[in-house]
Amino acid sequence: MKKKFNEGFTLIELVIIMVILGVLAAVAVPRLGSSIDSSEVASEEAVIGNLRSALEVYAMDKVVENSTKSYPADPFDALDDKSKSELLNTNWWSGGGVIEHTRNDGNTETWYYSYSSGEITNN
Repeated sequence: MKKKFNEGFTLIELVIIMVILGVLAAVAVPRLGSSIDSSEVASEEAVIGNLRSALEVYAMDKVVENSTKSYPADPFDALDDKSKSELLNTNWWSGGGVIEHTRNDGNTETWYYSYSSGEITNN
C-alpha cells in the first residue's frame, strides 16, 4: 500500500483563504461599529423613557401626599436607590436641569429637565 504525503494545503490555497478572510473582516468591522452606536442610542432612549415614567409616578405620589403635583429638583431622585446608583456609576450625570450621558466613544449626549413640569427634552 502506497502512503500519500501530499494531503496538505498548497500556498496558493492558503493565500486565497487569507484574502477571503480579509475581505470579510473589512465588511464586518464597520457594521459592528454602527451596531454598537445604535445599541447605545437605544439604551439611552430606554433610560430616558424609564426616567420619565419614574417622574410621573413620583408626581402622582406627591398628589396623594399633599394634593399638589410636584417633581424633584434632580430627576434621578424619582428612581429607587438601586436604579439611581447603577445609573450614576455608568457615565450618567444630572444637575442644574441637565442630564448627560457620556458614551463609550467619549461623546456626550445631553437632555434638559424642567422640574416645574417634569419634562425631559433632548437639545
